[in-house]
Amino acid sequence: MVSKILRFFSQSDSFFARVPLAILGGLSLASSFPAITFIPGAFLGIFLIVLAVRGIKFLKAFWLGLFAGFSFYGLVLIWLTTYLGPIPWFALSFMEAIFFAISFGVIAVVWRYLNTLKLGSWKNTVVAFAIGGIYTGREFVSSHFPFGGLPWARIGVSQADNFLAKWAWGIDIAGLSWLIVFVSALLALQVLSPLPIGSGIVNRVKSWTPTLTAWLIFFTLPALFVLPSPTTSGALKVAAVQGNANAGLFAHNPPGSILDKHLRVAKKLIASGKAKNLDLMVWPENSADLDPINVAEENVKVTIFVNEVLKAPLLFGNKTFRGVDYFNEVDLWNPVKGLTDWYDKKRPVPFGEYVPYRSFFMGLAPDMIGLIGWDMSPGTRDGVFDIKKNVRVGSLICFEATIDELGYDLVDNGAQAIMIQTNSSDFGKSEQGVQLAGISRMRAIVTGRTVVAISTVGLSGIYTPDGHIVKELPMFTPAAMVANISLRSDKTPAVIFGRYIEAGAFVFAIALFLIALIGLTIARARRRA
Repeated sequence: MVSKILRFFSQSDSFFARVPLAILGGLSLASSFPAITFIPGAFLGIFLIVLAVRGIKFLKAFWLGLFAGFSFYGLVLIWLTTYLGPIPWFALSFMEAIFFAISFGVIAVVWRYLNTLKLGSWKNTVVAFAIGGIYTGREFVSSHFPFGGLPWARIGVSQADNFLAKWAWGIDIAGLSWLIVFVSALLALQVLSPLPIGSGIVNRVKSWTPTLTAWLIFFTLPALFVLPSPTTSGALKVAAVQGNANAGLFAHNPPGSILDKHLRVAKKLIASGKAKNLDLMVWPENSADLDPINVAEENVKVTIFVNEVLKAPLLFGNKTFRGVDYFNEVDLWNPVKGLTDWYDKKRPVPFGEYVPYRSFFMGLAPDMIGLIGWDMSPGTRDGVFDIKKNVRVGSLICFEATIDELGYDLVDNGAQAIMIQTNSSDFGKSEQGVQLAGISRMRAIVTGRTVVAISTVGLSGIYTPDGHIVKELPMFTPAAMVANISLRSDKTPAVIFGRYIEAGAFVFAIALFLIALIGLTIARARRRA
């Protein structure tokens, strides 16, 4: 029965027969991400979408890609509806679906061109490799455009909870995306090019050998490979505090109550004796709702706590004005010295922390845009803090955890561990917190650094450089975690070389598309002649 259905969809020329394949493919892709975490979904999704766009031209492939892309992003980003309702969710999903659609239009054109070449037994491998490169190039575009892009739903991140994530240590998240698409497309191409009946078992084995070899290598290497443990450059005893504070955009809290909640949990932790000889305490993004830099009462609260109770550095989230600029930042508050360093978020979230082209969008949705009263400015500082002699930690604020180049910059600037400080209050008990935890684990693997991810409401966790969970805190619970984390100074292959794969895939995709257009045009002219 399954084989008959698969044969029908893989052989039918009807556009409308392909639409269900595209939609199911997009939904299957989305199902592989946390919190659904159906691992085979990533492979099945690409397999189905490749079947859908076989043998057609750009425009039809574009429309099928649009169906697949909206299904994919619509499900992965469903948590956005808890923030501002369905309109922003629909707009963002549709915009990303357009990029998705363009990429599959490009795939259709390149595929048609490669079919005209005499590639012999390597044809499927070459086509699948090209499909993987174009898809990864599309992820580059989505991760950078418009307004800084949305690097949230890259297919490589979907494997954060299993051993395949090890690939990211060597070839970055982008390289893992390329490989997932490559092996999935290769299987689809194999199904689309069966040998004639009566070909014999030997020929069939030969036909399937490249595909099976690629799948075997893809799964076996990370299963057997143990990520190396570089020489540690010391250890750091860190406490991370989840205040269970509703610090969301639409929350109405008594002034200072969010800071008080984090103080309460922190003091309880210290009183328990679990935080003796602490080197650093970390609080999440927006854990200070009134600015301790400029508000005297909050300044006193933080100073007394750090000097008399904690007696160690405190790294916490704050929002502050410096001149006319408004920043989402992380402050380092030291005993006696007070504020000694800070990091201003380099990549504020569009339509969350600032409004690009405010006057234009204000005309379209004044009520919604009016909710964002102040536009936050992008920071320029390096995000690396000196905690004690020869110990440096880096900070990423919330959405910045998804941005590769910011993680690379922290490592390049000497960060030996990474703190990811986030406020997930707006998204309730949705998939957002779980997805961000998966991204944090991948960031640990890619950078080779222990990651301490702390949220106002969760999911918070401490993740080793190989992605394992040291501790996690339950969501919407006031809690804290303490761990001695290893410090690393070595650079992973992903940081050294893998960081160029995604941009390289974009250049590769553009070059392939241009070559395909020229090649098909020449072939068409020859036929007419």
